[in-house]
Amino acid sequence: MKVIFKPLLLTKALTKGVETQIQKTSNEVFKEVRRRSPVRSGKFKKSWRMSGSGTKGTISNPQSYGHALEHGRSPQAPKGVVGPTLSKIGK
Repeated sequence: MKVIFKPLLLTKALTKGVETQIQKTSNEVFKEVRRRSPVRSGKFKKSWRMSGSGTKGTISNPQSYGHALEHGRSPQAPKGVVGPTLSKIGK
C-alpha cells in the first residue's frame, strides 16, 4: 500500500472546513442576539449587522443605547444580550 500525502490539499480542505464552521457559528450568534434583543420599538433588534468573510467577521449594533442594554438596563434582558448569547453558544 502506498500513501501519498499532499499537505497543500489537506491545508485547503481544513481551511474550508474551518471557514464553514465559523460561518455557521457566526450565523447562530447573529440569530441568537437578535432573538434575545429587548423590544420597545424594534429598532435595536432590527439594527444588528453581520459583516466579514472567511475567518474574520463582525456582529454589531450601531444603536447608542446598546451598551446600556448589555449591562442590564432592560427588564426584558436583565443579563444583557451578547454575554448570554456567547455563554450559550460556548456550551
